[in-house]
Amino acid sequence: MYRVVLDTCTLVPGLQRDFLLQLATEGAYTPLWGTGILAELDYTLAALDARRGISGSESRRRRLMDQMRHAFPGAEVDSPKDRAYAYDVADPDDGHVAHAAIMGKADAIVTDDKRAGFTTATALIEAGIDTITPKLFAANTVAAHPQAGVAALKAMAGRRQNPVQSSPEILEQLVLRYEMHEVADLLNPIVEVH
Repeated sequence: MYRVVLDTCTLVPGLQRDFLLQLATEGAYTPLWGTGILAELDYTLAALDARRGISGSESRRRRLMDQMRHAFPGAEVDSPKDRAYAYDVADPDDGHVAHAAIMGKADAIVTDDKRAGFTTATALIEAGIDTITPKLFAANTVAAHPQAGVAALKAMAGRRQNPVQSSPEILEQLVLRYEMHEVADLLNPIVEVH
């Protein structure tokens, strides 16, 4: 099964995170993340909630991390952010992501981070680890597993209560927020049927 490290920037946007993780739940791929990625996710979400004046952030973040660990028990790779790594990434602060990918035997890193230098890092190239954006990864995954895409949207629609959202409405939001046009082109014809 295709194995990918989901970088912090991929996991921060809630709807995108929900869709990508639901695709994994449907068996379309195997997600991975490092302990450093989870630490970054936690403090990034905390900062966003603080800026927005949202209370109860700590318990929601803890619940999210617990849900991710429970749903994907083998996904977490020991790769703390505060350790020095000898990978030749452009941004040394992203060495933990490269480490998670190499130690997790990933096929790819899903990220929007162009500054990290994953595409030119010799260690990642030699390990055959690609770098792909979230929208392209979602499109490729849905192209390979369209029924997983439909099932992911249905599961998400079943959880959306405030406000209630249908599968087509969630798909529309994925396009508006994350430019997942290819995903919509692939799923719109079959989501409407189901």
